[in-house]
Amino acid sequence: MNLFDEIKSYIGFSEEDADRLERLLPIVEPYFERIVNEFYARLWDHPRAQGVFTGPEQVERLRRSLRDWLCGVFGGRYDQDYFARRQRIGRAHVDVGLLPQFMFGAMSLIRTQCTEILLFEENPKVVETFGDKRGASLAVTSLDRILDIELTIMVQSYWNALMKQKLEIPAALATGLAHEVRNPLNAIGLQMTLLERKLRAADVDASIYEPVLDAVQAEVRRIQGLNSEILDFAKPVEVVLAPANVVEILEEIQRAHQLTLDAGGVCMEITSRGEVVLPCDRDRLAQVFVNLLTNAVEAMTEGGEITVDIDGSVGGVVVEFSDTGEGMPPAVKYQIFDLFHTTKAAGTGIGLAIARKIVEAHGGSIDVMSRPGEGATFTVYLPRSY
Repeated sequence: MNLFDEIKSYIGFSEEDADRLERLLPIVEPYFERIVNEFYARLWDHPRAQGVFTGPEQVERLRRSLRDWLCGVFGGRYDQDYFARRQRIGRAHVDVGLLPQFMFGAMSLIRTQCTEILLFEENPKVVETFGDKRGASLAVTSLDRILDIELTIMVQSYWNALMKQKLEIPAALATGLAHEVRNPLNAIGLQMTLLERKLRAADVDASIYEPVLDAVQAEVRRIQGLNSEILDFAKPVEVVLAPANVVEILEEIQRAHQLTLDAGGVCMEITSRGEVVLPCDRDRLAQVFVNLLTNAVEAMTEGGEITVDIDGSVGGVVVEFSDTGEGMPPAVKYQIFDLFHTTKAAGTGIGLAIARKIVEAHGGSIDVMSRPGEGATFTVYLPRSY
């Protein structure tokens, strides 16, 4: 289950709700201008909210955006494409610096205004549309549910911004440290090479120094590799988009890693439906899927199953990557994409952080659902356009 379906399921939003909202559009649309006016008048009353606005032209653009948003609320189609558009709106609120309390207040205002329109003197158009007062009451319930969904997406935007800041701080510290470490690390590697040459020239017994030199050089290479990963992570992810078949990408990865799968007693099955071709950076996307595959195999020490379900019928492409491994505690879910967070003895905690950056560079999202003993499901959503 992807994140948007999870939100709808938790709130109890159904196809019947979608149908009722679509039927409400012609009833509430004549009132949109009034709602927009009241919305911005309320914001303008607060000095801290005023600071968000740069001038009349911006306000007019925002007014048009709010009208379009209201049309979407009653649009009747609530799929992954709808979710992606709403996420972009949420990010825009965060980017302009609108504080959360104003977002909550604004949503409350819209809820109140719309409810008053529907219930005003038992609005005859609503009763006529839905047959009786009970039908009208159900329509108001559907309105409450979609606005709860909208509010959840907005809150998620602020949460994502907080998580991004949480990620940027250790990334900045690690990058600075990596730059400082790089030169002395290279010097150590060079000196170890020179030392080895001098010992060979001195005809010293190799059995005495080779094990020590090999161990030190192996550790230097390991730290150099980690250093390079940190520096790569700090760079903006650039994606070159071209049409690619997501199923073909995963099938190629499966073939390339079949020996590893067989050695670990892991069976991998790929299923798909809908249109699975979309613009993406094929190599970068393969990097994400290889990381998910590697983590899944490592989570199933006694063997198991990996199922990859690809759904191209949702406005974009959703890839659900599931394993039958040991799963993870709930608290870990909120840390798993953090830089340097790892539960592996030899892990670096960089792979999933990079995977998230790649997916977000495509305009998509990645999430995980897991419980101890029940495996894990990573859900990657990729929009068709960004």
